[in-house]
Amino acid sequence: MRRHSLASGLGTDQRRMLLNAMSYGLLILAIVIVSLPILWMLTVSVRPNLEVMRIPPSWIPAHFTLASYGKILTNPRYIVVFLNTIFISLFVTFLSLFLGALAAYALARFNFMGQRVVLMFLIITQMFPLILLCIPYFRVFVMLGLYDTRTSLIIVYLTFTLPFCILMLRSYFMNISPAMEEAAMVDGCTRMGAIFRILVPVSYPAFIGAGLYAFLLAWNEFLFAMVLVEAWENRVLTMAIYSLMAEFVTDWSGMMAFSMLASLPLVVAFILLQKFMVQGMTAGALTS
Repeated sequence: MRRHSLASGLGTDQRRMLLNAMSYGLLILAIVIVSLPILWMLTVSVRPNLEVMRIPPSWIPAHFTLASYGKILTNPRYIVVFLNTIFISLFVTFLSLFLGALAAYALARFNFMGQRVVLMFLIITQMFPLILLCIPYFRVFVMLGLYDTRTSLIIVYLTFTLPFCILMLRSYFMNISPAMEEAAMVDGCTRMGAIFRILVPVSYPAFIGAGLYAFLLAWNEFLFAMVLVEAWENRVLTMAIYSLMAEFVTDWSGMMAFSMLASLPLVVAFILLQKFMVQGMTAGALTS
């Protein structure tokens, strides 16, 4: 019996080790698959454009050059594009979190007529095809005199990021006991004071997760930026990268260099905040 139990124990350990090895193998494979396009983008960005079209392609550039990065970082038009994107993304993120927190608190703490209708409307907005909204948004902003302005992009991006932030923050708020806010109000805080002094600091993982989503959407959006903006002084990064594609000659090296520079802030943000983002995304997953 002892030998049989020992054998079965070894068999269980071996199976566990095999499963772990398979899991790590799949993770390594996934990392390689995801990393290959990024590595190719990096190697293309540091070689001359003529070398990009060489057949067969080579991973290691024959002529290493940073000319594409220098051309982008020294061009005033591209600097303006970077500043526009940073301003729009940060402004959209701030408004989404501020307005989303207030709306989420109301949906999480109060019962009112039409509450489920509001929740269903917020969910439906996340499922609506964005391409169908291009013409309506275009006509509305032309009528309002907001065509070809950064304000139009901020408003459009808010219509997509705000519902997600409301739903995510509501789920997180529902997992926090109202007793904390009630105790603060007993001690003299107003309801708004209890929200910003008690609830918001406790809910920082949800704010980081929702904020990263809003920032990512505003940073990477291309469709409405192409439809609603025309002048260079109002353009964003995605439009500037697209402008490097010509009818006969495409500056692949410059495009990849621009893409690397545009991706760098997002990569740094995810590396530093990934733990809080996972907490914020999963904390309210089981809340109805």
